[in-house]
Amino acid sequence: MSSGAATAAAMPARSAEARTDSITGLTRQGRVRAFDLARGLAVVFMIGVHVLWHWGAPDTWTTPIGQVISFLGGPTAAPVFMFLMGASLAFSSRTSFRSLAVRGLWLLWLGYLLNFLRGVIPAYLGLSTGIVTADQIAPFTLPWLATTVDVHHMAGLSLIALGALRLAARPNWVWLVVAGVIVVTGPFIRGLNFGTPLLDAPLTPILGGAPNVYYAVVPWIGFPLVGAVYGSLVARAPDRTRVFRLGALVGVALCAIGIGLFVVSPPSFDVTTYWRMPPSYFVAITGLVLVWLYGCDLAVRYVRENRVFAFLYGWSSRVIAIYFTHWLIVGWGVGIFGFRDQPLAGALFGIVVAIVATALLSRYAVGLETPRWLERLGRGGSSVEARGPAVESGLPTIEPGGQGAEGRTA
Repeated sequence: MSSGAATAAAMPARSAEARTDSITGLTRQGRVRAFDLARGLAVVFMIGVHVLWHWGAPDTWTTPIGQVISFLGGPTAAPVFMFLMGASLAFSSRTSFRSLAVRGLWLLWLGYLLNFLRGVIPAYLGLSTGIVTADQIAPFTLPWLATTVDVHHMAGLSLIALGALRLAARPNWVWLVVAGVIVVTGPFIRGLNFGTPLLDAPLTPILGGAPNVYYAVVPWIGFPLVGAVYGSLVARAPDRTRVFRLGALVGVALCAIGIGLFVVSPPSFDVTTYWRMPPSYFVAITGLVLVWLYGCDLAVRYVRENRVFAFLYGWSSRVIAIYFTHWLIVGWGVGIFGFRDQPLAGALFGIVVAIVATALLSRYAVGLETPRWLERLGRGGSSVEARGPAVESGLPTIEPGGQGAEGRTA
């Protein structure tokens, strides 16, 4: 990583941006560095797997290195990202339905905008100029790319749903029950078709079973629902280290249950099944997320602050800009690296290029995270006060274990 890229990634955001969570857009009461580290790593892992699968040749995916990249880009990427979206609610001073709904609609809009900027436009130009052929990019077509449902879409709609549920109950056992019901019924209701475009079209991001609906709200909303309960426990705990440790023990138990479910009803171990997220996957991956967060907590407590941590903290603080930018680089980079043409060495080099380019260029996308007009639109309405551990004053860092520290890296 070049020093310029590292500096760009770790540079302080504007004060208004530094006080708000980059996903929910809500004012933060403090920082949990284990969360920041996990979310920063999640975005790095996403870049790795997206570059591998779009620039790397298919035979690179099954190499040992390719399988490691694919695994890191699975359980420790999108599930962690969504889990922490829910957990961040506990560290926000005001969480009105209006603010969450406005933010959710904005993320949904960014998702469809990204469909055109990363997919439709570069694919159209590539096909028109002969850089790629329709056979080379199959099954991707222009309509497919325009209607893709990805993390942005699912996160936005999930945020709206969380805001609505929060009107009825704070994150507690009720949220866990709702998550359980959604996950268990997911395989039966996902892909449900009512036979009329008036219902099927708007429900596509929620229940869609089409192959270009990667992350449908059902069942993926289960991760932020569970994450919200976990976050509330961390926020209220006088000893956060104990919460992370107990969470890891619960995680180990969930992993064991998940493996048991695999034995009873063996699923397919492929990316499509991962996107569909059957109950056995959800249980096992939730367990892995809890263990992973404990590992991140250990890292931030026992490893001295360094440039890598600063880089990842910076990415966590502006994750929407990072995510948006990296997809533009991946989509347009096909014109340079080719579509699934690179050998393993070329794909690994491409990952480094994509990370550096994202670090340098994402500063220009920071304005997409929380435009001032969006902040004004999201204000007002009945709000639910979050019972966080402390009100942010001077932007303190809240360390695992509940201790504050001067300064911050964002």
